Amino acid sequence: MAAEYGRKVTFTWDTAPIAGVREKSLSVNGEPVNVTSDEDDGVQVLLSEDAEKSVQIELSGVTKDAILRQAKLDGGASLQADVSLTYDDGGEISGTFQLGPYSEGQPYNEAVTFTATLMSTGPVTYTPPA
Repeated sequence: MAAEYGRKVTFTWDTAPIAGVREKSLSVNGEPVNVTSDEDDGVQVLLSEDAEKSVQIELSGVTKDAILRQAKLDGGASLQADVSLTYDDGGEISGTFQLGPYSEGQPYNEAVTFTATLMSTGPVTYTPPA
């Protein structure tokens, strides 16, 4: 895999690109199951499969549209959407995500900025480049 520019990784919320995104972060979390017992002589033993897997996407940027703000303020069903991160090489991570914390900064003489955290609900898939 060749190195890539972060600016060429695109984020979409419900098939619409969010304008102004500057930074995207991806975390794939897994919770292992510890099955260590007395006969393991104090050496940790984990099951080979995670008990629970979750994916988190964090965004930050300059506020150029109100899509995420509106979703957060509306609440309910609008908090969940089909989301994708598409890499320049054609790889894609996609699934249904819930909009968690959303915040904006409005400094006196600068651009309005935002941060948002999205959490997976249900399966998340990775489609490798063709």
